[in-house]
Amino acid sequence: MPTRLQIGLLLLNCSFPAFTETIYQWSDPWGQIQYSKTPVAGAMISDLTQLPEQTATTEQQKQEAMVRKLQEMKQRNSLRSQNAATQLKSNEQSLQTKNYCRQLRILLADLQARSLWQQSLFNIPLLPGYYGPIHSELSRELRQNCR
Repeated sequence: MPTRLQIGLLLLNCSFPAFTETIYQWSDPWGQIQYSKTPVAGAMISDLTQLPEQTATTEQQKQEAMVRKLQEMKQRNSLRSQNAATQLKSNEQSLQTKNYCRQLRILLADLQARSLWQQSLFNIPLLPGYYGPIHSELSRELRQNCR
């Protein structure tokens, strides 16, 4: 049978995590992770239960961290400009396709009107719906490229 001391120690061990202090984590201006028990602007709550040992940051480490941060910024800017250029090219190609399809439709309508006018006898069309090989080529081009 457990004694009162054992029960007390068991309860103390179970409630111990409730008494631990919150550790905050944030990134300093040089890109290095810092920890503290007091909240700092932009800090997140860390999973750590104890503060890690503080190591002094040398000037060389600060410079290396700044160089890494600058390289990341350049890479992000380059990727952003590539995405913008790709989007611009896609928009331009879409606009060109729209204009091409519009011109094809205009040509096809013009050809149909001219064909009907030339192939009529006493204002009665001889072969309605047939406009020759040019019409079939334009129709095929329109079906393939303009959906």
